[in-house]
Amino acid sequence: MNATANNDTKERILDAAVGIVLEKGFSGVGINEILKAVNVPKGSFYHWFTSKEQFGVELLKYFGGKAQAYTRKWLTKTDTIPNAYERLVAFYEARLSMTLEQDCQQGCLVSKLTAEVSSWSDAMRAEVSANYDAAISLLRRVIEEGQAQGSIRQSLDAGHTASIIHDVWLGAYLRGTAGKQVQPLREALQFVKSYLPANR
Repeated sequence: MNATANNDTKERILDAAVGIVLEKGFSGVGINEILKAVNVPKGSFYHWFTSKEQFGVELLKYFGGKAQAYTRKWLTKTDTIPNAYERLVAFYEARLSMTLEQDCQQGCLVSKLTAEVSSWSDAMRAEVSANYDAAISLLRRVIEEGQAQGSIRQSLDAGHTASIIHDVWLGAYLRGTAGKQVQPLREALQFVKSYLPANR
């Protein structure tokens, strides 16, 4: 099996696992269930992953990379949305729309696994934390951009504000997921809209 085929197999395993783990959680899913979904033998799994925990780390990296690419795509749309405040609001409106389209059933794998894995896997907890840090860094940059152009309040500490916004949205996501409702995310979006603008 050549390197390209090997990489394709690994990605197929991870891609299938995202949907299954979002539905059932990490602890509730067996390796065989994931492999059956992509028709891959167990030997191929252990070629790529030494344990289920290491697979979990790779899964978080895989999903986190896609999530960061999505965030970066939105937050760097300077050509179509030059106003940084409006761009940040548009990003969260898009996330809200995505949640509505999925009927609150899917969402963010990193957020879903936060509480589940943090108590028993240091490696997965570290990867969750790294994903959050990366997201906050992207938010901080667009806040700094907005402050420089005058669309976001100068009095705000950009790093602190990025953490607040991230954590407000995360909390709203977790609460909304628990109740299968979107209202917490609507409230989080309204917070972003009212907290950031320079003319508030």
